Amino acid sequence: MLTLPSGRVVGLSTERAKYHALRQPGPGPKSIHRELYALVDVIYRYVDAAGVPRRGWTEYDYHYSGYTLADIRVARDWSEADKAALFRWVAESTQQLCIETARRRLHDNQQQLSVKYNSAPQHLYSLLQQRLQGLSLRRASTEQWRATIANLQRQGLREEEILWSGLTRFLAQQPAGAVLPKAQILAAIDFSNIRLALSSERIWGVDGGLCFQEVAQRMPHQVVYRAALKLDDSCHCILRYVDRRYNYRIGVVKTLATGHDMALNKYWFALDPYGRAITNSQAPDAVSGRYYDSSESAMAAADRHARDCLGMRSGARFHTRYDHLTLFGGSDYREWLVSLPDYQRCFFGAHYYDHNVLVHIRTTTRHDCQGRKLLFIEELQSDWHQSGQRYGYDTSVWGKVANAPFKKDWPALAIKLMLIRASQNGFDGIAWPGGDIQETRYAKALQAIKRRYDCEIPQALNRLGKAFNCRVETGWIETRDPWLNLVKTNGKWRVEDGMGKFKTRAKYASRDEAMAVISRHCRSIDLQVPVFYLNEALRWQIAEKGLPLFGATLS
Repeated sequence: MLTLPSGRVVGLSTERAKYHALRQPGPGPKSIHRELYALVDVIYRYVDAAGVPRRGWTEYDYHYSGYTLADIRVARDWSEADKAALFRWVAESTQQLCIETARRRLHDNQQQLSVKYNSAPQHLYSLLQQRLQGLSLRRASTEQWRATIANLQRQGLREEEILWSGLTRFLAQQPAGAVLPKAQILAAIDFSNIRLALSSERIWGVDGGLCFQEVAQRMPHQVVYRAALKLDDSCHCILRYVDRRYNYRIGVVKTLATGHDMALNKYWFALDPYGRAITNSQAPDAVSGRYYDSSESAMAAADRHARDCLGMRSGARFHTRYDHLTLFGGSDYREWLVSLPDYQRCFFGAHYYDHNVLVHIRTTTRHDCQGRKLLFIEELQSDWHQSGQRYGYDTSVWGKVANAPFKKDWPALAIKLMLIRASQNGFDGIAWPGGDIQETRYAKALQAIKRRYDCEIPQALNRLGKAFNCRVETGWIETRDPWLNLVKTNGKWRVEDGMGKFKTRAKYASRDEAMAVISRHCRSIDLQVPVFYLNEALRWQIAEKGLPLFGATLS
């Protein structure tokens, strides 16, 4: 550890060396010492009440600064004296040995990690901006604008949205008695600092598929004609995902006609490298055989086509870390990261290496007992806000958690993003396990988590669905009694109940072997879960107008 002239206590960590190498290919096991700086994090040590820095390596002892040794020289919140002291310290033999450990965390075939960005955040709108646009008031004094905004808040607008919009600060900077037009007020609203990104990591491997990147462009008429996509004059095709290596493309049919059969993102298609539509073998006839009910179904068809026709046996697959923490059954496991990539401060959580992850969500695809397709939310967490509630938020003092938006709304934000995804990808609704399932999984009482799953999420969804006659209902899914859990230790799997009554040795080489143990010891059951089904009116709202960024009150 090093105490800088400013009083800040810092250290070095190579725990995330592999992550840095995946993000920015270059440094490797044979790189010179100086090139390893890009793989070494500068960490900040927490100090206790007596001012003594903590020496451990848990989340309670330190946090990542957001800087590596390679980019600390451009850190704006570091003085030149602090930077000079750090690099004098780094030159010492003890620190050089620490930096060298980064080599052992890499391997010769290091592959680049890619991130697939999802379009769901584009369907979130500012209720503040929308309410102000709807006012008949064209110009007013700063005092009148403050009173107007306060009145909107009494009508359901979230105080947090007003705060993060920058409008309060803008009005405070205006001279007393100034008269401002509404256009200037609207122009002052700026959420760019907290722009959301919804991503799911993909990593290259021998069992992967095509690596699609998101785009948004209208397809020319001749391309649509060549693909033999039968459309009428009210429809057009939007290209949404492209695999740039092999030129596979995924698109969706859009139309402005509300009652049209092809409305609401229901008709997706996949094109091969030559621009020909890939046939859906599950469709009942030739016309519908050109379309799929979700983007993922179309991507899966493109993957199969690439394997069968191009002989492709490697590519990008979804990178999963916590797929063992799920109910038995389900398919299409995903880990979604909701982050703030442009936020001026950094936060690193305990679950993922990426910075500024606001919420992480784990999902599977399941069906209820009536065969309806559900996007099942296995779990959602916010390391950022859970840390903030434990240690407090601060914008200037070292050792406290960076201030961030959605302090109380992050479960509702996660649910809205999953609701958008369900609507876009042919799901009939979303579902999640009750709080008692979470308590069983972690073998302890979790009152705050029970409240989240049993109260907060249903309340938010009921507010969103009230105008469309959609409410949280009770549904049933097939699974197995969740009294046993999987645990991974030193690369091997074991099975235990968390209570000490049932526990195997860590002897199973794969997750599937350990799941077979659960299958033998846990009986099949129909599990009661909360479900929120989508109707056509709510689908139209999501597709054409979106959902509010803050809160759960529709305009």
